[in-house]
Amino acid sequence: MQKQIQPQTLERASTSKRVAGYLRERIEQGTIEPGERLNELALAGELGVSRSPIREALAQLAGEGLVRVVPYKGTFVTALSAERLQDLLDFRLALEQFAVRRSLEHAGPDEFQHFETLVDRIEACAKSADLVAAVDADLATHEYLIAMAGNALLGETYRSMLGELRLYIAQTSRHYENAADLATEHRALLAAMRAGKTEDAVALIAAHITHGFNRAIEETK
Repeated sequence: MQKQIQPQTLERASTSKRVAGYLRERIEQGTIEPGERLNELALAGELGVSRSPIREALAQLAGEGLVRVVPYKGTFVTALSAERLQDLLDFRLALEQFAVRRSLEHAGPDEFQHFETLVDRIEACAKSADLVAAVDADLATHEYLIAMAGNALLGETYRSMLGELRLYIAQTSRHYENAADLATEHRALLAAMRAGKTEDAVALIAAHITHGFNRAIEETK
């Protein structure tokens, strides 16, 4: 006989999901700063919930790489050091430039059309000045670019780093003087891919990934 799920379990799971979403948004906005300690009791009081969903939400964010748990000390927002930012830059350049080359070998009109739909989402979020949604849309677009490459191991490797990649994108995207440029860069990439201009597309994805990188490095000093 299948075990029945109790209503209170569903309610707690729903609450922890909302708490995780709230904390994720504040981390990406920089409202909760890198390295800051997250106090379960204080968060429970602030959000009007028990400590249980807070604990579950923090565990979820730890799994995403957004926070880290230090035994006997507490839970802290992940702080990307200059060295880690450089590692993530190198990681993204290697995987995404490869993904562009592979995608151009077999991607067709349907794949490019879906990519354009994702770019439209980035533009809509940028126009509404919703940084968190723009980061989510940007990450979704890059995930799809990786998927277009048709390499399962490439996708698995990329997904394993999504938490830190989200932090990387949040930190670098804040340095766009015009948020609409985030979508413009993706449209230029799409145009080059549709035209089959491999080297142009590779150069464009590299320029996009490194946009804001130097200023993000400065923030770590």
